[in-house]
Parts: sequence; C-alpha cells; structure tokens
Amino acid sequence: MDENNWQKVRGYLANEIEIDYLDFRGEIPRQVTAEEYVQQRVDALSGLRTLHISTNHEVTIKENVAYCKSAYCIYRVDPKLEAGQDRFDTAGNYLHQLIRVDREWRVNAIKQTVVVMSGNRQVHGAFRNISS
Repeated sequence: MDENNWQKVRGYLANEIEIDYLDFRGEIPRQVTAEEYVQQRVDALSGLRTLHISTNHEVTIKENVAYCKSAYCIYRVDPKLEAGQDRFDTAGNYLHQLIRVDREWRVNAIKQTVVVMSGNRQVHGAFRNISS
C-alpha cells in the first residue's frame, strides 16, 4: 500500500472479503468485493505518504484456511498540511484470514483492532470533511 501498487494489493485478495474496521471507521462489519476494498484504500490514502509496519506474526494453518494475527503501526503524512496537523497515526492488531485459491493464499477476512489513534483524523480519507 505504501508504494500505491494497487494491482499488487488486489493480487493478495480473494474475490470477496469480510472486513471489520468497526474500531477504526465505526462501520458495521460487512462483505465487500476485492475491487471495492482496493478502491476504498485508494480513496483514503490519496495524496498521503504512508508507512505500514506489521510485526509479531502468529500464523495458524488448518487445511485450506490460515489465520494470521499481527501487530501494526501505520503512519500517515499529508504533505499539503502544516506541521502539527499533517499526521494521523494508528497502532493495534490485525487478524487476517486466508484461503487457498488454486495453489496460492488469498486474504478473505480482515479484522482491525485499534489500540492507539493519534493526530489529525482529517488526514485520512475516511474522516475528511467529517466533524470530530
């Protein structure tokens, strides 16, 4: 995502994804197409410099389904904004579910749990023009 290589991101996804971003976006968990998921990221991160860090991966595989728990930190910088208002950072945990499609693994479910949220929420496209 940091490289804005959306075709590559799409290649890691199953055709349908169950997403749970309730902690972050306040949206009810739902199923979306991979294309919708990618477009949502394109819109939210447009114009930003980002750094997604993922660590502490714990992977469990049960036949054709895998689960990956991880910790994350995401830094977002909007170079068009003044210093002090140009950052929005989050950290927490992810649970990704993957399924085997042909001979490759594809993400088909994502749950994000937020532990830390700091900075200007308006930096992120999901919160632009929304009153805090």
